[in-house]
Order: sequence, then structure tokens, then C-alpha cells
Amino acid sequence: MVCAHFGICGGCRAYEHYDFTAQARQVAEMLLTHDKNKSHEITPLLFTSPQQGFRARADFRFCTYEGFYFATNAFGKNERTKITHCPILLEPIQILIHHIREIFAPLANSHPLRHKLYGCSFLSTYQTCIITLIYHKRLESHSADSLSILRDRLTEILQAHYLGFEIILIRRAKGEKVVYGTSQDSHIPSDCIMDNFSTYLDAARRDSLQASGIDLHKCTIFKKESLFSQPNPFINAKMLDFLLTTLPRLIPNIAQSDLLELYCGSGNFTIVLSQIFRRVFATEVVKDSIHTLQSTLAHHVITNITLARLNAEESISALLAQREFFRLKNVDLNSFRFGAILIDPPRSGVGDEAMLEFIARFPLIVYISCAPQTLHNDLKILRRTHRIHTLALFEQFPYTHHIESICILTR
Repeated sequence: MVCAHFGICGGCRAYEHYDFTAQARQVAEMLLTHDKNKSHEITPLLFTSPQQGFRARADFRFCTYEGFYFATNAFGKNERTKITHCPILLEPIQILIHHIREIFAPLANSHPLRHKLYGCSFLSTYQTCIITLIYHKRLESHSADSLSILRDRLTEILQAHYLGFEIILIRRAKGEKVVYGTSQDSHIPSDCIMDNFSTYLDAARRDSLQASGIDLHKCTIFKKESLFSQPNPFINAKMLDFLLTTLPRLIPNIAQSDLLELYCGSGNFTIVLSQIFRRVFATEVVKDSIHTLQSTLAHHVITNITLARLNAEESISALLAQREFFRLKNVDLNSFRFGAILIDPPRSGVGDEAMLEFIARFPLIVYISCAPQTLHNDLKILRRTHRIHTLALFEQFPYTHHIESICILTR
């Protein structure tokens, strides 16, 4: 990939001599060494990303001196740098950046669309994009017409490239949020888009999953513009495909087994894995994530997922019957037959020995991590009782030093 901003923009940090395979081998060596169960003899699986047009989320600030430009933090400096293009972004976002700049540049700073405009974020698929304009001022109602015109114009531009493409525009300021344009599907929350991981797989993989009994239509999830979602949908698809293919081989009678999921977020893994497990008990503490996942469950009429607003420590207390929660008054935890646990903690990892010892109670552990060092630290405790069965490394963040991993441990 060629980018004029390499080494200037801080978004891509490993811009010189980037080599995912070499990075992955170093990570694998760190994770698999010093294992009394000889996990170091495992050959890690590597999954690569497209080298451009792979990122479905982006956040920018604006530079309004010497014109109008999108901007990012500069590489190694506490300042902004102008961005005229960004080839790592999903193509619809690349097109929008170009045309938004063309539309906004001629406007006066006093124009309702530009006055106190601070930043812009994108969340996109190949069917829909949410554009959020962020302001340092109270939102004014008289700019609504300007926003509607802008949305219509951008929609027309994108539909020339992608038939039926939809754009949702959001204006956001402190304590305020206004949505312009919603999906044609009335079941979708106004500030969400729908995405299906199978869209990013080749036809052979889609056919294989369907042949194994996966209903790909029910693998669609809602993504909310202000919440975390996997930034690289091509790699996310490979991660989900990997789990759907691997777990049934490791868990006897998986269709009669239940899954415990901590840190479930908006249900990226929850929705898909509910098709191969009997039931899923998923916990999350962020209210917006729970509401978004609940919308997905209602959309698909999925009944084998039990969702609870609990943090990881509360989940453990509830499952060990150490404390009763009003939030679980209608949930019979004793009815679950857990055969596996899936955790996808933040970059800081789990880091709590008592929590890790609880996780080690499960015969199979799926640990998803975007920070190899914290995974390495947590494995020191988990490997007291478990061995690493499979290690898969994913190029989720090309041109950076970050690597996504799925580590599957068996007792």
C-alpha cells in the first residue's frame, strides 16, 4: 500500500519494514514458551488482512486554518496533521472523506455546518455509513435543512458506487445528539447499522458454514455509532469463522453444552456462537451495549441467549452463589451446563488472580486478546490447570505493533 502520510500521521505506527508474519512469530514465541505441557510445540495459525480498504471505523478532527482538512494526531508529536486520503479505510469512507472536504471547504466558518465543527467519525459497511459530526457548541435547529441536503447529496454520491447505499448523519455536542436519516428497516435503532460477518468471507467459506448448519441470516448484528466494534471486519469474519469451525471439534456434544461469555459487548461473538451452543449466558456492564444486543436478539427472535448487566466480578459472585442480584431474579443459573467460557477483556487483560482462578474452573477457555503482553501475564495463572491447545493470531491492525489473538486452553 502507498500512503503519502506514512511516518507523518500517527494512525499507522509500524510504517517501515512492517511484517505481520515476523511480528506474529515473536508473539507466538512469547506466549508458547515456558509451558510445562509443551504448548511450545504448537504451530500457531496466522490469519492475514487485506492491506488496504480494511478499516470500518475512523475518528478525525478538523484543521480549519489554510483551508478545511481532516486531521489526525501526528506521529510522535502532540499536534495535528492534515489528511487528504487514508487508504486503510473501507472504500465508502474514503469516498466520503473526499466529498465531505469538497463540500465543506467553500463554506464560511460562520456557516451552520462549519461553525464550531470539531471532529467527525465514521462507522461503515458496504451498505450503510453513519457519519457523526461533533461540535463545540449547542446544536441549532435552523441547520436541520442544511444537514438534510448534505445527507441527500452524500447518499447520491455513494449510490453511484454501491446500489441502495444509505447514509445516517448525526450531529453531536455535549449532552446533545440529533439523528438525520434512519435505516429503511424500522426494527433497526436510529443510530445503528446492521452488519453480517459472512459478507467479508469468500463464497466457499460461506457455503461451508451453511453446510455445517449455520444460518448466516441470523449472524447479522447491530452496531451503534458510539460503541466499540471490531475495526477490521475482514479479520473479524475470520475470527468468527475460526471459532465456528474449531469449537465443535473440541467440545463433545457442543449442541448440548452452554457457553459463559464475559465482556460480551454488543454481541459480536454472542450472536454467532449461540448457533452452536445450547445456551449462552452473556454479561456486560455497559448499558448501551446491552440495549444494542437486546435489539439484535429481538430482531432475530433469538431465545437461547440470557443477557445480564454485570461486570466480571459480579458475574463470578453470582455464578458462585456468593451474592444474589435483583438483575438475575428471573434467571436460573443452576440450569446452565457450562462447557466453555469466552472472555474478551480490555487491553489491560484480566489481571486479577481470583478471577483467573474462577475462569480456570471451566474445561475449555477461549481467551480473545488484543494485547499479547497482558495475555502472557494472565496465562501464567491459567496454565497452572490448562494447556494451550490452539493459538491463532490475526492481523487485525495492519501497520501497527498490535496483534489480535485467540488462545484456546483445555484442562
